[in-house]
Amino acid sequence: MKLGVVFGISELANPKDFEKKASEFLTELAQEFDVLGGFFMTNKADFKEAKAEVNFNDTDVLVVYPLTGGTEGILKEFAVFRRPTVIYGDPFNNSIAAGIELREYFRERLIPSTLVKDRNGLKAALLGYSDMSETLEKFLKMRLGLIGRVSPWLINEKFELPYTHISLKKFYEYYDRVSEEEGRTALGEVVKRAAGIKEPTEKDFARGGRVYLALKRIVEDYHLDGFSIGCFDLIGKINTTPCLALAIFNAEGIPAACEGEMNALLGMMVVRRFFNKPAFMGNVADYGRNHIILAHCTAPLIGRYYLRTHFESGTGVGVEVELPKGRASLMKIRGRKAVVAGVEVVGREKSENRCRTQIKLRIDDAPDFLDGTLGNHHLLVYVDSEELADLLSELGFDVMLY
Repeated sequence: MKLGVVFGISELANPKDFEKKASEFLTELAQEFDVLGGFFMTNKADFKEAKAEVNFNDTDVLVVYPLTGGTEGILKEFAVFRRPTVIYGDPFNNSIAAGIELREYFRERLIPSTLVKDRNGLKAALLGYSDMSETLEKFLKMRLGLIGRVSPWLINEKFELPYTHISLKKFYEYYDRVSEEEGRTALGEVVKRAAGIKEPTEKDFARGGRVYLALKRIVEDYHLDGFSIGCFDLIGKINTTPCLALAIFNAEGIPAACEGEMNALLGMMVVRRFFNKPAFMGNVADYGRNHIILAHCTAPLIGRYYLRTHFESGTGVGVEVELPKGRASLMKIRGRKAVVAGVEVVGREKSENRCRTQIKLRIDDAPDFLDGTLGNHHLLVYVDSEELADLLSELGFDVMLY
């Protein structure tokens, strides 16, 4: 097991006073593990030097040891490597106090982080992370992208994980390189398989196909595992939406969220990586004592579908999908918190005053669930709710299971 080890020491302390303690710590670890690093961290220059000398991305676990208080600011920089982290604190020089602060910083960024205060606890934590290494690798090394901006009405959106940002200007460059003929051809089979077409025109399909191919090339060029796009900004610029493109990506196995929401994308990524299932990202449109109605203009093409326009704008190509009936889960993630509920998909709803795909879910005590949830957008996923909640807990989320 390869460990990256760093020590923190404040600018007020004398490093020589801690050299023996650090040396003994490293010597003991090296008897059982492959140890890299061992640097004293005080300021940004120290961090840059350590980063240049050791590739912490290749370590299995980081061991962060604040030898004194006042080291939180520099040691938090190691969160950039997104490795499982054990924070070692001892009872002196405000070491544990600094460790608690660091642990929460790492956890807020969904990096598994444990605080220990003795060698037995350290070894147990390291072996625990070793047992979970495959699961954690699949989660920690996801490459997410945001194209454009987070929609301004997502007032509770907070996202601390690293992601690749791609401007809409760059997206339009990709879009302009795709011809209308290429766009129509790209959607040929999808249009042919539709159960019906109501509003969209050939021009709409050409634009929708251009959007799909532009996004596909961005995913390839930026090596993205999934992405979210600030979709409403496209309407005024190119008179279309990415609703159909996102529906295709989600059916093809590439998680794709709308409105620039990254928390929804993260949930889609988890479900795809660990259960190989797509997710339907929906608005809560209505609810009763024991039901919730979700609606949105994009949904994975995993059932009979109709091609419509985007509801609010009347432009582009939206989808009305007959999602399968049966047991499923409803999930909402925001930051390190998650809510999960077991539901039953009981059928479609049809209203011209809602987004195109409308689905009715049976859920026990829907008002109670909605009172405790974390915001609007929810994911409908065809997985067992207890299995999903257990996985999210393993990954570091605080989960409320309804």
